[in-house]
Amino acid sequence: MKKRICLLIFAMAFVLSACGGNVNVNINTPDSSVQEADKDETPEEMEEETETAPESQPQTEQGEKPVYKVVSKYFSAMYEGKEKEDGEGNPLEGKEVFDGLAQAIMVAEESKDAYPELYKTLNEDSIASLNAASSDADGVIAQAQEDAANSKKDNRPFVGPYSDYSRVSECRADSKVLSYCIDYSGFSGGAHGMYGRSGYTYDVNTGKKLSITDVVKLTEDDLIPVLKEKLLALNDEDEYDDLDENLKNYKLDSDMVNEDENGGFTFGYNWYLDYDGMHFYFGPYEIASYAAGDFDVVIAYDELPGDVNEEYLPDENSGYIVNCDIPMTGSAWDDKSDTSLHFVYETDESEEDYDNGYECTALTLKKGDKSATAEEEYFTYNYDKNYVKQYKVVTKDGKEYIYVCALSYNDYTDVMVFDINDDDIKLAGVFNCHLVYDVSDSDYYGEFIPTDPENMYFGQVGNLFGTYTCYGRYVVGDDGMPEPVDSVYKISWGSEEAKSLKSIKVTMLDDEFNEQGEETVEAGEHFLPIRTDNSSFVDCRLDDGRLVRLKITKTDYPVQIDGENVDDLFEGLVYAG
Repeated sequence: MKKRICLLIFAMAFVLSACGGNVNVNINTPDSSVQEADKDETPEEMEEETETAPESQPQTEQGEKPVYKVVSKYFSAMYEGKEKEDGEGNPLEGKEVFDGLAQAIMVAEESKDAYPELYKTLNEDSIASLNAASSDADGVIAQAQEDAANSKKDNRPFVGPYSDYSRVSECRADSKVLSYCIDYSGFSGGAHGMYGRSGYTYDVNTGKKLSITDVVKLTEDDLIPVLKEKLLALNDEDEYDDLDENLKNYKLDSDMVNEDENGGFTFGYNWYLDYDGMHFYFGPYEIASYAAGDFDVVIAYDELPGDVNEEYLPDENSGYIVNCDIPMTGSAWDDKSDTSLHFVYETDESEEDYDNGYECTALTLKKGDKSATAEEEYFTYNYDKNYVKQYKVVTKDGKEYIYVCALSYNDYTDVMVFDINDDDIKLAGVFNCHLVYDVSDSDYYGEFIPTDPENMYFGQVGNLFGTYTCYGRYVVGDDGMPEPVDSVYKISWGSEEAKSLKSIKVTMLDDEFNEQGEETVEAGEHFLPIRTDNSSFVDCRLDDGRLVRLKITKTDYPVQIDGENVDDLFEGLVYAG
């Protein structure tokens, strides 16, 4: 019992604080990444890589599902003590003693007006979690610093760095609910690290955080027999630690850990919703030994005891996108007899580094004798750092694809699309895009999450007004590849300090971006780029709020407006490269 209590308290503290640190903290932002990107490329090369949506396609309305973003905080701390080496003579100078990642999911600005209650509740909860992650890590870092310093006098090695990683994955994100998990892993000395998962579920229309009994009306007496049956299908009963007694300690109306009047403990269920049903998660030590691992039990919606609230049942006629965690292994360790669905990555053997990640050169999706390979794909694979994201994409007509989004270099991203229909595996293609953020809140920049096959957001890099990143809506095409919907992209980062050096003839726009005639803007005016079609114009906002359109008459370098080079017309244009 003590081990289980300790684990649950650890899990609760980790999820609430994400065990990060406020030493060397970085919330991912687009500014530095874009400015550093493509430093070896010329503007002409960047222009060739920029994708332009067909201008003939009209801009469409946002889909019915909320748009989300993931905000990430990265933490690290180096050894700061006086000892030069640990008890085994290993150097401590310049050694990292702590490394961590904390993530939270928020509603993006695109859905703020459509889902105001969810925007308020979810974002406030996530901000509190990220703030707790920053403050809580001081203790973890101090512990690591002390352990490293004492290793010399204790005549032992410093086994580090300490680490804490919490990664967000959406499990069900539709027009009814958002259900997501935080998967965490950490090491703070000892024989082994710790890992686990916590689930969170919200009503997207009311913003309410849901309980189990909001979804299905039942009691512990209804639920426990079904849970036990599912658990016994995973393992023999002797593999568990007194399963009947342990399950009695879980209560529907309990918080994560509660002490009762007799000194005993009760636990709240750790659960979340997926498209296949309600999941119940039991971490290491909760109902079995550490060696037995964790248990994720799924009860299909039609198997749930009690009355299921139909309001929260998935829409069977709607497509969806969820995180998936298909196993990945290096080609050197691939079990050729493994018939399960799994990825195999090729590596540059001269650059293998488990701590920092494997430098990969290709990726293959395999199942039995079926396989498909994305050749010449260069990316870093590190499970804890989450450089590679996997998504299962299911269209409303039932087609299924696996999207693998991998950072290739700087913030460029390759989306490898694998077609898994018709009992086969094929490479549909590779979509090149750029990491893009919702930058509406300067304190919480967040990367867009794909959750809807008919409403995805991907970024591109443009070079019509200095270098900028922009994004637009995409849908899953008939071949499984992302296809642009919008003819105009929003600029998320660009030359924010651009000022005119000369008088410039511009096209005036109304609030709906309709052209209203031409005017001349005098020198010294501040132009903030906000939209572009990436081929013929850039829309800007002036300091007095007026909207203007700069019409591009030459798109290859040097870019021109009415026959004049853009660099002769503006100062403050920023180029990446």
